[in-house]
Amino acid sequence: MAEPSSSPSPWARFRLPIIVAVGLALLWLIGYWRIHPLDGRLVQISRPGALVLYLTGNYRNAARAYRIGQQGQIELRYADDPSGFWALRAGHQHEAERRAKTTLALVPTAIEPQITLGELALERTQTSEAMRIFTAVLRWQPDHLDALYLGAVAMARAGETESAIQSLNRALRASSVGERDTTLYRILELTGELRGRPAHQQPLCLLAHLHRYLRIFDERQGLAAMDYARRAVDAGDRPAEALLTLGVVHYKRGEYQAARRAMRQAIAADPRQVDALRWLASEAAAVGDLLTQYQMMTRVFEAAPLDPFYLPDLERVLVKNLGDPLRMATLMERALALDPANTEAQAQLKKALALLAAPDGTPRRSPRLAALPARRGETK
Repeated sequence: MAEPSSSPSPWARFRLPIIVAVGLALLWLIGYWRIHPLDGRLVQISRPGALVLYLTGNYRNAARAYRIGQQGQIELRYADDPSGFWALRAGHQHEAERRAKTTLALVPTAIEPQITLGELALERTQTSEAMRIFTAVLRWQPDHLDALYLGAVAMARAGETESAIQSLNRALRASSVGERDTTLYRILELTGELRGRPAHQQPLCLLAHLHRYLRIFDERQGLAAMDYARRAVDAGDRPAEALLTLGVVHYKRGEYQAARRAMRQAIAADPRQVDALRWLASEAAAVGDLLTQYQMMTRVFEAAPLDPFYLPDLERVLVKNLGDPLRMATLMERALALDPANTEAQAQLKKALALLAAPDGTPRRSPRLAALPARRGETK
């Protein structure tokens, strides 16, 4: 007697489609988890291969693929692209060079065409020429962010690691990535080049700073920055700067106690680590600790009396918070004795002495202050 045939159960009929659907959903979740923290400049729909290279850690080739993804027709005429940047971005190197040099022939002091020529030199592996250009720009504008970032790339390739770290620190303190969207890919490419070296040849502190920059576009890069920073400290590779990066990343991750500890360790390693001092001053201000804020900011001035970047913070502490314009005026006199062309110190000195005016309203002007209008092209 034949056995009765049995029909497949509903579960058996739908099992494979369900498994496929669940698998696709898991893949989508994994992909979303990998991509969602990324800045849009790393997620280019036109170049999906670049993103794959980036996610697999092939930073050098990823950077090149991202730049290829930016290339195409030149959309702007010379009149709308006098610096040549958009021509360079589109991959038309000779046209970018022509536009930049034409503008410089007309306006020799123009900055952006020089940045374009410096970036062209990087593209052509003319490291010495790139360094020369960016150094010249920074003599005119010491805080030009693209010159600082791109200059750091040139310095690192020339083996001037200390200068590259200083340039990155100076740029990163402004909490900005600059204007050119090509800068990210230059730094990404450099990171890949340095990571590709044998372990004993890797500049650990510099890599910590490079990953600190990349963290702006991908939060997970902070973990790599912290790892390189710790390794740099252990290896004695510029520990104060490495601890500064460690503290910054801890702070960005919301690990405030660890950030404070790293910043204090940075100052212990180098009492003149100016950005760690400034960070501790800001932290003291946040909790209303005026004494510590005052101590840290005066130490900032002692460590960097020639740098105008820190003077507004110093004025906020001494004048606005503590009501001590006399101390501010005294420090600005010192700053101007070191650099009479420091326009920020000139402005701060004028403000402080105005607050110290005599009761009849006559300002108590020092000989240096009296000379400022003529120096700045003003009339008395």
